[in-house]
Amino acid sequence: MKQIPVSIGIFAYNEENAITKALDSVLKQKTDQIIIKEILVVSSGSWDKTNSIVRNFSKKDKRIQLIEQFNRQGKSDAINLFLTKTKGNVVVVTGADIRLHSKSIEEIALPFLDDKVGMVGAHPVPTNIAQSKIGKEIALLWKLHHIISMQHPKCGETVAFRKVIKAIPKQSAVDEATIEVLLKLIGYQVVYAPRAIVYNKIPLNLNEFLTQRRRVYAGHKWITQKYNYQVSTMKLQNDFNAIIEYFISHPQDVLSLSKLISYELMGRLLGWFDFYILNKNPYVWKMVKR
Repeated sequence: MKQIPVSIGIFAYNEENAITKALDSVLKQKTDQIIIKEILVVSSGSWDKTNSIVRNFSKKDKRIQLIEQFNRQGKSDAINLFLTKTKGNVVVVTGADIRLHSKSIEEIALPFLDDKVGMVGAHPVPTNIAQSKIGKEIALLWKLHHIISMQHPKCGETVAFRKVIKAIPKQSAVDEATIEVLLKLIGYQVVYAPRAIVYNKIPLNLNEFLTQRRRVYAGHKWITQKYNYQVSTMKLQNDFNAIIEYFISHPQDVLSLSKLISYELMGRLLGWFDFYILNKNPYVWKMVKR
């Protein structure tokens, strides 16, 4: 069988409470056709115990390497640094606050057996729903993203892509969307791997959710302005179709669905205001509580 070597990039900023679980989940990956060649942790401006934890891991597994950025300049800039250091042709990009299912790397990398595939998106599943005041609504958002991605692939949280681009604009606040459009522009396909489960954390309250969503929407407005491109979850027709599909099979969730729609519209309105009125492009963003 043809085997695919991959390099994994983990991006961290003061993630001492999460980085151990993230690295453990990578080291526990079960692979058959995929070989994890290196695990690079890019720590951007961290001043907590994140770096020392990674160094301790690197003593136990030589594939793990710490790359320090002394100043936090945004995730896109950190990804560019990772791309200069990694040796792999297929790379996986994930956050230090993300845990991977034991087969995630295998599932997200297998599509690269097809030479036409340039990028693959994982399937995020939130884990702290009970701890969030709007956990049910945000979990529903990720379910809608899954419905859309099954027909129109959208990449987020954890992605894999061919290293055929040397860098992405560091001004991008939505790095996955930028990688997606750049790969499509040179003829590659973007696909969704629904069995590549990754576990993420969601904001704990409405204010934190709106802070996150307005930043994301402003970032997508930047993508639209620069490349005349929208990811699938930013297209209103796709959103509408997913909402209808979900409502037909889950009519009992009409209240949560209504709340989510109002929250998302509010976040998008704030993001529109930030980008077009305040001229903000928050590519170095404030972390939300998770």
